[in-house]
Amino acid sequence: MEQFAKIISELRATLPKRNDFAKRTVDLLALQGKTYSKQQVYNILNGRYHNTDVAEAFISVVEAEKERVAALEARATKATAA
Repeated sequence: MEQFAKIISELRATLPKRNDFAKRTVDLLALQGKTYSKQQVYNILNGRYHNTDVAEAFISVVEAEKERVAALEARATKATAA
């Protein structure tokens, strides 16, 4: 569990200060049939508690966001080159 806490901490450091990643994590978990409040997710992301379901969902949300941003940057680059 400690390795997840370190990974989550490192990922959180790369994100903007104000973001909706906790809400997105709650939404993803809800799609999987798991119920967590935003406060529970914050507590887990801040390292107060450990939960692999939340860690996995958070990492998935961050990966999806990074892919979305990379695709947007590629589109913007292509548009400016045209």
